[in-house]
Amino acid sequence: MKTKLKLSGLFLAALMLFSLTACGKDSPEPSSTSEGTEQTKPPVEAGSGTTINTNLWDLTYDEADGWVYEEEELYDDETYSDLILVIPDETGESDLINVEISVSIEDPGDFRDYLISYGFDEYEYAVNQAYEFTPVGGIDCLKAEGNYWGSPCLRYLSRVEGASATVLIEIIGEYEDERVDKLLSGLTINLEDTGNVDGPWYWEGEPFSAQPRSAMVGTYTVSSQWLPITDCIITKETFNHAAAVIGDKAFLLVDGALKRYDYDGTSLTFAEDIALDGDYEAIFADTAGTIWLSNFMEPLISWKDGAQTASYEGPSYVAMHPSGTWGVSWFSGPECEKITLSGGAVKTEPIVFKEVDLISHLLIDENHIYVTGSAADESGHKIFVYDTNGALQLTLADSDGSGMGSVTFVTETANGYLALDGNMREVVLWTKDGAYIGEADDSDLFGTSYPWFCGGTKLADGSILAIMTEDRADESAMELVAFKLSGF
Repeated sequence: MKTKLKLSGLFLAALMLFSLTACGKDSPEPSSTSEGTEQTKPPVEAGSGTTINTNLWDLTYDEADGWVYEEEELYDDETYSDLILVIPDETGESDLINVEISVSIEDPGDFRDYLISYGFDEYEYAVNQAYEFTPVGGIDCLKAEGNYWGSPCLRYLSRVEGASATVLIEIIGEYEDERVDKLLSGLTINLEDTGNVDGPWYWEGEPFSAQPRSAMVGTYTVSSQWLPITDCIITKETFNHAAAVIGDKAFLLVDGALKRYDYDGTSLTFAEDIALDGDYEAIFADTAGTIWLSNFMEPLISWKDGAQTASYEGPSYVAMHPSGTWGVSWFSGPECEKITLSGGAVKTEPIVFKEVDLISHLLIDENHIYVTGSAADESGHKIFVYDTNGALQLTLADSDGSGMGSVTFVTETANGYLALDGNMREVVLWTKDGAYIGEADDSDLFGTSYPWFCGGTKLADGSILAIMTEDRADESAMELVAFKLSGF
């Protein structure tokens, strides 16, 4: 019998691919509204025979309908009650129907993530009350049809604010089978109203802000300047954001979508959304003023002066050289391709970074190819600095030569090298010959609490525009925020 794997909150957030570029009460077009609750089917006779009692719900069901569960699929404590029941198919090797009943006493973060993931709008739900509800287990629930890894799926979702509880019921497979309605008719959700009041929604919360800061790294005074983004960028995606700057124009990839901002050295002001035919994760700018966008299973495209200028099928993630004439296509392993663009055609040749086992990021500047990832000798996550022909020049590592966290950006500076370590939340410096200088912690340098360093781009004056995701202090939202780094 196969059972559904539970998704962690972090993995769920990574799947959402959603953002809102507003901090006020502006919202998408309202959905159709209705009054009361939905009752589209006649009442079903409650199940009888077997009863399961948990701290947060009770379920009475008929074993003759074929429902079975394994003891390890029942989790029950004071704040979390969860069970997966299935009806196996005729072979017994897979499930005809898989039902998970989950009630959790928790903050509203997961519920608000679920809203977006399952196709609802937070503002329409909370303010305009735009959605119909279906009673399940004595609780009014939102109803969403969708899929789960290719299988049809029906979800019932609710937030019982007074009890600080989130309810999620997920039916995978043949959810229109009458045995599903019969099963749910035997469910009673038992929650105590403790007077809880959830924290603010994103339009009610306090946007992120920070004062200028500095931190000593060796003999260098590294300084940060927060760059306000107008309007601020609310996101549910922690990791996949990227930036490129050409003169007074900044281009941000936000959850796969491209946005242009006016950059005056002190702030980023929204200018336009740029329509693309796909979702992109990597962006680079060349010296001719062209930006290059790539992603796995998407064509490599170039964009300049308000229009797409070229499209190339075949490459995967691509880091472009500043000349815009060549780059490196990579996916995860050390076997990559050096691509040369000429006359609308792509010429490829193999390039192998044998010192790396698993690539996390690949970047190129005028004189170097930087590969960050797991070392082939199992010595940890490091930065491998190659010349433009792929010959290793330096390996950048931690203070004792060991591995780092997860480097998302690296570049050469006037005096050495600088990297953003996303997992360690540190800005790290090395000398020209690769000697470790030191690091600055995010709280000291940026005044942040626990950001993820998504990446950065080098500016014309040698400073760095760094972008990161950070939860607001009031937990009303996660924002994509930007800083200018200098002093190295």
